[in-house]
Amino acid sequence: MEKNDINGRFVEAINTLLKDKGLTKASIAQSLGIKPSKFSEILNGRMNVGTDTIALLCENFSFSAAWILLGKGNMLEIGELKGRSKRAIAVPKLPEFPMTSEGVCEMFISILRDRDERHKELCEEIGRLKEQIRQMTIEKEKHVSGASISSTANAG
Repeated sequence: MEKNDINGRFVEAINTLLKDKGLTKASIAQSLGIKPSKFSEILNGRMNVGTDTIALLCENFSFSAAWILLGKGNMLEIGELKGRSKRAIAVPKLPEFPMTSEGVCEMFISILRDRDERHKELCEEIGRLKEQIRQMTIEKEKHVSGASISSTANAG
């Protein structure tokens, strides 16, 4: 995790944003809360980017913090991208397989396995949430049944 590598990925992310016709260096700098002169220093490699600026870049424009900081995963978070001048969606990068019938089959099997794993994780999360709701309902019923009921209004 070299600082120069992080700065390089930050600049690469900014260059990706600059390809969007509605975004300029000044507008990106403003959205990151830094002055254009400081932004220029970072882009030219004369200043290191700070973690607060990286966090804002990730939050405002759907970049992956893991990619910027560690070089792992995809540059963009999968799904609808934030901060673009036009609606845009990032899709996961397909694994590279030879374009033979066997390679295509391997690719689809890999995609299906990933989808099945994600489905399993979501089902487990739904199960945990259902259990939390059940526990909260029981707790709520205890509080309601323990409350005293009075037919006389307190008018002070």
